[in-house]
Amino acid sequence: MRVLHLSTWNRPCGIATYCGNLVRSLDGVGIRNDVYPLEPHLWRTFTAADIAELQGDIAEQSRRYDVVHIQHEHGFFGHAVSYKAAARNYGSLLRQLRAAGTPVVTTFHTEPLGVGERRTLSPQKLLRNVNRRLAWKHHVSGCFGVGPLDAKAIVHTPTTRRALIKQGMPAGAVHVVEHGCLPQRQAWQNPAAAKEQLGLPVDAVLLTMFGFIGRYKGHDVAVRALAKLPERFHLAICGGAHPEADDDFLDKLLKLVRHLGIEDRVTITGWLSVDAADVYYAATDICLAPYVDPNLSASGAITWALASGKPTIGSKVPAFQNICREQPCMLLTTPKMEDEIVWAAEKLANDPTHSADLVAAAGRYIDSYSWEETARVTENLYATMISGQSLTASGIGRGRLVARTATPATIQRTQAPRIDRRGLLASSPTRSVEQPVAARAS
Repeated sequence: MRVLHLSTWNRPCGIATYCGNLVRSLDGVGIRNDVYPLEPHLWRTFTAADIAELQGDIAEQSRRYDVVHIQHEHGFFGHAVSYKAAARNYGSLLRQLRAAGTPVVTTFHTEPLGVGERRTLSPQKLLRNVNRRLAWKHHVSGCFGVGPLDAKAIVHTPTTRRALIKQGMPAGAVHVVEHGCLPQRQAWQNPAAAKEQLGLPVDAVLLTMFGFIGRYKGHDVAVRALAKLPERFHLAICGGAHPEADDDFLDKLLKLVRHLGIEDRVTITGWLSVDAADVYYAATDICLAPYVDPNLSASGAITWALASGKPTIGSKVPAFQNICREQPCMLLTTPKMEDEIVWAAEKLANDPTHSADLVAAAGRYIDSYSWEETARVTENLYATMISGQSLTASGIGRGRLVARTATPATIQRTQAPRIDRRGLLASSPTRSVEQPVAARAS
C-alpha cells in the first residue's frame, strides 16, 4: 500500500510532529509513505495561477498512490489571506483529488471556525461566524461522503466529530481516531541532578508546560497561579512563540511576568533540542495544561505531558474531559481559575500517593492509544477505502455491558402504613422488617 501525506514536515510545528509520528508508525506495519510538504507561509505570496499549479501538481502526484492523507489546519491552505480563501482552496484540492481517482482522508486538528463559540458575541462577529459556516458548507462539506471516492475525515474527539457533522458532513464519513501517544518515560534515578543542571534549588517544585506558546493554552493563567504559590514553586515554559504566529501574546506574557515580580521563578526556553527537553522532563515535578479554549480538538502537548511520567494538572475543556473519562489521569481545574491551579499544585506537591495514581492512570491511557494502535486503526481505514467497501465507523462508541452475578443481600425496609377505604390511617403500627433481596443482574 502506498500513501501520500500532505502536511507540514521536518519543522518546529505540532502537526509536523504528529505527521512524523504517524508516518513512522505506519512504516512499522509495512505501508510505503511519502510526504508532500505544505508551506503555510507561502500562501500570502500565491496568485490564483500559483494555487492552480500547486493543486494540479498534488493531484497528478496522487495518481501514483492508493490513498492521500491530508493533515488539516486552516493556515495550511491560506487562512493568512482569509478564512473563506482557506476553505475554498482546501475544497478545490479535494475535488481535484477526486477527479484524479484517489481516495482521500483528512485528519482535522481544528474545528471549522465559527461553529462552537459559546460566549456573547457582537453583531459583527455573529455575522462573521455565519459567513464562515456558509463558506465551509459551500466549499468543503459537500466533498465528504460514504461513497468510494468521497473524502473521509479523521477526528480525535467526539466533540469535533459533532462539529463537523453539524457543518454538513455525513456521520458515516467522520471517524474518531484518538491522538497517538508516545511511550511513558521512565523516571530519572536522580531528578535533583536535573534541577541542579537547570540552576534550580534542590527543594524546588517545577511546574512545566510543554509546546508552543499560545493564548488558548492559558500560559497567562499559569503565570498568575505561580505568583500566588510559595517561593519554592517555579514555572518552565518549554517552547517559544510559534514561528508562524502573528500576535503579540508572548510580549504580553513577558510583561505580565515582570508586573508580578516573578522573573526569577519563570523560565521560557524557546524551542528545545531532544537532549535539552530530556533534562526538563527529568526536573519536572508537575505538568500543567491550563487550556482555555473549549473548542480544542486535541493536543499533542497533552500527550507529551501524560507520557512524562509526572502528574498533570489540566483544565476542564471537552478534549481533556474526554481523556479523563477513559482514565482519571489528570487533576482537572476550571478554565481561567488560577486559584484552582494553586490548590491543585499544592495538593500534588504534598500528596505523592495521588500523584502516583495520576501517573499510573496516564500510563494505562497511553498504552491504550499508542502510536502502534493508531497505525493499526488507520491502516484498516485505508484498506476499507481502497476496497470501495461501505464505511460504517460512526465513531459514537457503544455501551460496555457490565456482567454481574446475582448475590443475596439483606436490607432494612420500613413497612408503609395501611390506609383503609375511607383514606384514614389504619391503627396497625409501623414496623421494621428484614427481607432478603436478590440483586438483579445487569
